[in-house]
Parts: sequence; structure tokens; C-alpha cells
Amino acid sequence: MDARRVLTEKRRLILPLALALLVNVALFFIVVYPLSKKVAGGEQDFTAATSTLNAARRDYQGAQATVKGKSQADQELQKFYSDVLPPDMSAARRITFLRIQQLAQQSGLRVERTASDARPERDSQLVKFTYRVALSGEYRNIRRFIHELETAPEFLVLEKVELTQSEVESRGINVNVEIATYYRTTANGN
Repeated sequence: MDARRVLTEKRRLILPLALALLVNVALFFIVVYPLSKKVAGGEQDFTAATSTLNAARRDYQGAQATVKGKSQADQELQKFYSDVLPPDMSAARRITFLRIQQLAQQSGLRVERTASDARPERDSQLVKFTYRVALSGEYRNIRRFIHELETAPEFLVLEKVELTQSEVESRGINVNVEIATYYRTTANGN
């Protein structure tokens, strides 16, 4: 009963305190709690946005590296076209005919017959110049010829090698070799 007496005597003091407590609880549930949820959601949004930003930065850096790599590859390709590949048909003939004749002679092989043709590569500005040569000689000389051809500074691709036994025993081995090089055509097709 002491509690009732205290409540009755101190009603003027307890009622405003109880009312203030109820207002605080109501304000907590109406204002503070929803705002804390918004803040937590904002923090999650910030974390997600930061992750997205970092991913976008990585993608951007990757794209920049790709552009730089493509640019560098384009430069290297242009250098390859201008410095390594023959500039035209006459240069392609010159590096194949002359170089193959020299290599055959240095390797101790005889040139039996030659043929060549040029074909444009599909969907490209490149023309493939193919030179076919039939050689005869000893096996070790053929190996030397192939080694010298593959280590030559000119851009020559050894595409096909066919060995056959010579009909005349003293002539050794016959070999048919197909060698290709490429050159770029200009806008007018030359």
C-alpha cells in the first residue's frame, strides 16, 4: 500500500514522467527505429555502391589495358606488315625465287622444276604467294636446306615437304617443297 500512497501524493510528478516515458517510447518506435533502419539500409547501399564502384574501376582499368594492348598490337601488326612482309608481288617473288635458289645451291641440291601462284586470302588484304620447287640431292643436304630455310631472316613459311626416291639411284632423293610468303595489297588491289 505504500506504492498507492506514493502514487497519490506524487501524482503531479509521476504523471509527467510517465507521459514523457510514453512519448519517448512512441518517438522511438515512430521516428528513431525507422531512421535506424534507413541508416542501416543506407550503409548497405553504401557498401554495395562501393563494391560496384570498385568493380567498375577494375572493368575500366581492364578496358584501358585492352585498348592499350589493341593499340600496341595494331602498331606491331603495322610494323610486321611494313618491316617483315614483302611490300608487293615482285618483292615476294624476289625473296622466294632468289633465296630458294641460293639455299639450294649452298646446300648442294639441284633445282629440277619450279612453279608459283598468288591467291588473295579471304576477307583479308593479304595475298598468299606460294612457291613450289622440286629438288634432288642427298638426304643430309635436304635437311640442311630445310634448316637454312626455317632460320632465314625472310618471312618464308615451309608448308609442305614430300620426299620421294629418285628413279635414277645415283641422283639421291627427290623432295617437293611448298613455301609461302604473304604480302599486302593496296586499296587498288595491287
